Amino acid sequence: MIKKIIIPILSILFIVFIVFPFAFKIIFLNNLYKDSEIYNSSLGPIEYRLTGDKGPIILVAHGTPGGHDQTIPSTESYRVLTPSRPGYLRTPLSIGKTPKEQAQVFNELLNGLNIKKVIIMGISGGGPTSIEFAASYPEKVMGLVALEAVSFSEELSDADASGLEVPDRQTLFSFLLLYLLGDEAIAEYLLPSKDNQARLLSDPKNIQSIKDLIWTIWPFSERKDGFYNDYFQFSNLSLPLTLINAPVLIIHGNEDINVDIEQAEYIKELLPDSELSIIEGADHYMLSTHRNEINKIINDFINKIES
Repeated sequence: MIKKIIIPILSILFIVFIVFPFAFKIIFLNNLYKDSEIYNSSLGPIEYRLTGDKGPIILVAHGTPGGHDQTIPSTESYRVLTPSRPGYLRTPLSIGKTPKEQAQVFNELLNGLNIKKVIIMGISGGGPTSIEFAASYPEKVMGLVALEAVSFSEELSDADASGLEVPDRQTLFSFLLLYLLGDEAIAEYLLPSKDNQARLLSDPKNIQSIKDLIWTIWPFSERKDGFYNDYFQFSNLSLPLTLINAPVLIIHGNEDINVDIEQAEYIKELLPDSELSIIEGADHYMLSTHRNEINKIINDFINKIES
């Protein structure tokens, strides 16, 4: 009798905790890779996603962790090119560890795709790579957008080092539980500010945006090389900000606790002619909570540099 009960229970547990996460991961990655392409450069394979069909190209250096799926949507005003930076998804870390080397990877990709000029955007941990690119390849840069971007050295804390170092299976179940609890639970879990929670919940597009963002750190096993390399690089940055001669737009939230606003102020100090837009009340998820405001700032910047 006991065996008749135990065996079905063990079978169910095996399916739920072993088979389901394994199958989910395979399906997830297959779908993710359908959205990207590989350019086999002289440095090695570079994974990228290109969306949109008209307007200038924004070349996005995604955050930490991330990949080609951590980007901004294209619009009627601009196209978006997002490579997976080295160490993320299908771009191997071996082709570019330092921000300068990663800028070279971006240059190789542009050459391979026959793209002459871009607006380079560094989001969060992609800031150093975008700054290096703008300084190293001025002939290809229409402008630089530093969006909640890292610009000077920061040490990796113990919390940062261990925060994502959990099995993919455990993270998967945490995400699924969060989904089951509903949109309000997601807002409360990610956003400390009640105002930002209300902003997020006020528009289904905002909710979808932050849900999409959540999955850009999973599976961590496919992104961890880039993650740990980024933080190693961040501990000893010396970026050539003063060599940038393209127009520069800095966007930062004054309540960002992930990348302190001092990072934005540092860029402004070294580049006094740059444009600094501080989003009041915004934190590190401002692309979801303040989406329309940020889109207008970016569009105005593009119109200005194109005129």
